[in-house]
This record gives sequence, C-alpha cells and structure tokens, in this order.
Amino acid sequence: MDKKEIEFCVQELIKECRNLKIPVSRKINSEITINKRARSRFAACRREKGIKGEIYRIEIGEMLLAADKKVVRTILAHELLHTCRGCYNHGTKWKEYASKMNQTYGYKIKTTATYEELGLEAPKREKKINYVITCQKCGKKFYRQKRSKLITNINQYRCRCGGRLNCEKQI
Repeated sequence: MDKKEIEFCVQELIKECRNLKIPVSRKINSEITINKRARSRFAACRREKGIKGEIYRIEIGEMLLAADKKVVRTILAHELLHTCRGCYNHGTKWKEYASKMNQTYGYKIKTTATYEELGLEAPKREKKINYVITCQKCGKKFYRQKRSKLITNINQYRCRCGGRLNCEKQI
C-alpha cells in the first residue's frame, strides 16, 4: 500500500466508526505520517496542540506498507479509536468501541499485536554491547548497551555471590 491508499482507508474507517455511532474526533489530520525509524510499534496516535485546539495525527511504521490491506485497516482502526473522548488509553471505553468494530466489520483490533500475528517479518536487531561487567569472584559476565548507574558507580554494586565487579568498555 502507498500513502494515498492508507489515507483513503482512514477516511473509510472514519465513516465505519460513525456508522456505529463511535465518536471519533473531527480533528484528525488527514495526512498520515510514515515513520521509517519505528521498529517496536506499528502505529501511533499523537495528540498535538494546534491553533484551533487539539489535533490528532496518526503515524504508521514503514513496515506496514508491506502488510495485507486488512491488517493495515485493523491497525488504523485501532489508532482512530484513540481519538474518541476518553479513549487515549486502552481502557473500558476503548475496548467497547474495538469490540463493536470487530463484531460488525470483522477486524481483529487488540491492544497489542506482534509481527507474527500481522504476517510480517520481524526486523533483525543487532544489539551492540558497549560494556562488559565481570565478577572478580565467580567470573560471571553481565552485558550492557547503555551507560547506567551500574557502569558509572560500579564500586557501589556487587554480584549475587558477593564478589566485586569490574567494568570494561568495549570498542
């Protein structure tokens, strides 16, 4: 799917919601943002302050462009429900609206989804190890990507065996 098809789907989904008396906001930006960096979420509904009050902007992850149309519609419907008053989370009202959409239109709107459920291949993620912490007593190793309190205050921590820790920065 391309951006225009997705924006058209959003307009169709808004009509479907309104047919079921689901009060999606009238202040949804019609332009959908494609997020090329997102890896752990498929889409997001952003609430932004505009000149005329709040505006909702929907963004989808680039990986969804390769998904089946029904999957994309399900994800977009999920995000549209967040524009309803009191539904910016996945509370009771949001779940009620999601259930209505699922029963009427056959969607599978849920609070979360996995790559496998959506029929997509998960991206390969390389974790770069920047720090190796070694216990001087038992030799156990701990790996860290980020500089944390453990890294900056290594002398304040001990291994479970009681041994002192030593930190090496990887290059």
